[in-house]
Amino acid sequence: MADTMRAPEVPEPQAPTDPMTASEAQLPGHWLSEAAQLAFFDQALARTREAEARAGCLRHQIDLAGTRIELAFAGEPLSQLMLPASQHLLVPAARSADATFHIWDSASTGVAMVPPPCKPDGFTDRGDIWGMSSERIKSAFHWSEYSVNLMDLERHSAIFWVQSADQLPYWSKASPFRTLFHWWMERCGGQLLHAAAVGDQEGAVLVTGKGGAGKSSLALSCLAAGMQYVADDYLVVRLHPEPRVFSLYGTAKLDLPQLSEFPDFRRQVTNPGATATEKAVLAVYPRFAAQVARSLPLKLIATPSFHAREDTGFRPADAVRLERAAAFTTLSQLPHAGRYTHRFIQEMVASLPGVELLLGSDLQQIPVAIQELLRLAAADDSALTVTASQTRAAARPLISVIIPVYNGARFLPEAIANVLAQRYDALELIVVDDGSTDAPAAVLQRLPVDVRYFRQDNAGAAAARNRGIKDASGDLLAFLDVDDLWPEENLDALCRVLEQDPALDAVHGRGQLTRYAGAGQPGEYLGNPRESFSSYIGAGLYRRRAFERVGLFDSELRYGEDTDWFNRARECGLRLARLDEVTLFVRRHGENMTRGKSLVERNLLRVLKKQLDRRPARQPPAE
Repeated sequence: MADTMRAPEVPEPQAPTDPMTASEAQLPGHWLSEAAQLAFFDQALARTREAEARAGCLRHQIDLAGTRIELAFAGEPLSQLMLPASQHLLVPAARSADATFHIWDSASTGVAMVPPPCKPDGFTDRGDIWGMSSERIKSAFHWSEYSVNLMDLERHSAIFWVQSADQLPYWSKASPFRTLFHWWMERCGGQLLHAAAVGDQEGAVLVTGKGGAGKSSLALSCLAAGMQYVADDYLVVRLHPEPRVFSLYGTAKLDLPQLSEFPDFRRQVTNPGATATEKAVLAVYPRFAAQVARSLPLKLIATPSFHAREDTGFRPADAVRLERAAAFTTLSQLPHAGRYTHRFIQEMVASLPGVELLLGSDLQQIPVAIQELLRLAAADDSALTVTASQTRAAARPLISVIIPVYNGARFLPEAIANVLAQRYDALELIVVDDGSTDAPAAVLQRLPVDVRYFRQDNAGAAAARNRGIKDASGDLLAFLDVDDLWPEENLDALCRVLEQDPALDAVHGRGQLTRYAGAGQPGEYLGNPRESFSSYIGAGLYRRRAFERVGLFDSELRYGEDTDWFNRARECGLRLARLDEVTLFVRRHGENMTRGKSLVERNLLRVLKKQLDRRPARQPPAE
């Protein structure tokens, strides 16, 4: 992916060649076949071998969760920057490795990476590349570090490439190769998690939560108190033959103002020139080598929250809260994390006791609370047990709910509340701000729920929905316009239809027009739902594969993109179940986007022309 993905200061390369065949180029969204993705990996591997031949190859082995990984660096620059974080995992090369990670850059080796076999709009925020979904060849591009990550799961071979080692941000050096470790651990039955873990020789507490929840403060407080340290940010979990947590990095990260709370750790800062927007990176290894545990049995799960008191306490937490805490940032940060990761977290939470940690201001009290938790877990104490009413229902598929918003911030609280009121536990909430001027991000920050938020320049509802689709983790996708509502338990009902027939690609009901009557209210019904617009996107539930087959919404259409998509779905033979029931309340008010628009403005004629243009040309009759 390479020359066309360089940072702005790097000179523009020659125009890339596209390895796709003419027939593949016609696939929706520039979809690459398995063969094309394998060919791209092989081309990238050939460039990798050339870089290693030019710069020399420095090989090191690490032991991660019982597997041997060879880190093969092309030359010194990346080795010096990225190896220290995992040096506590180094082992002698006494046997052949289970997998090899090839690590190189173009600046120091003089070898250019092959061009990307995809369109630039295929790159997503978490790293997935839309159009490259091979089960064998994993691929990701990370804007934040400008890196290409590839893995051939059959050959146990991976590639990490950047243009220049000098461009790596601080977090890439503190916790390198996360994406490759994630894919490899999934291949081996484990899971990389965004979490902390501390404990003693008897076992560990896994601490989950989004950034800023207090994981690093907790982990370093326990380290300072003499406890065992596994991680403050990223780690690996395996559930069989017993739940265990494994260390990935001998580092920790703290917000700069927090350094004053840990004066003994100031000497461990590896980036003393960190800016106000960066975190301080601490090398906890080798200074605390005796306390950095490579692996510990996993005894319980905790999710932290701050409380205005000095001491730290805890209370039992229900499975849904723990699952959401563990899944939110893990799913949002790891490319291709989806069904497997979601089910792994469900199984992990179901197999261990869990609590909510009530973090107090006295850091010295945190290790005391953690040690008490470990004592109770060892004793199988009922203080860690939730009541039957708090346990989760049977595991359900993850649904990614995508909410586009343009100057509709006032509707966001009730839209989010409506989604949560569905009483469907396995949810991922995605809000795409399509260039609003009414600060929807500020509204979301005040809501008591984790939401993945993306902002883009105003490009229309189709482009906003596409942004959400490409970054979604769920196998099932649902769409809710910010001013509409779903009936009670709508998601559960639609999901059950799909569960009963795995061959179905989507299920779709009817939209009921209503007159807006205030927050949270469907309002007065207008007309017969059987006679309403038949292509409301929000009235259905869709498997991800439906969009892989049909393609994304046509972002050239500001209106009518829903009709156009359903037209293409019919042309593709998509299997769609139609329900004769209301599955969406469409609320009419003075700010609806289609209010007062003519047929031309709503693109109905343009949608029809697109449909006609897709029809094969008629052959003249034979003479």
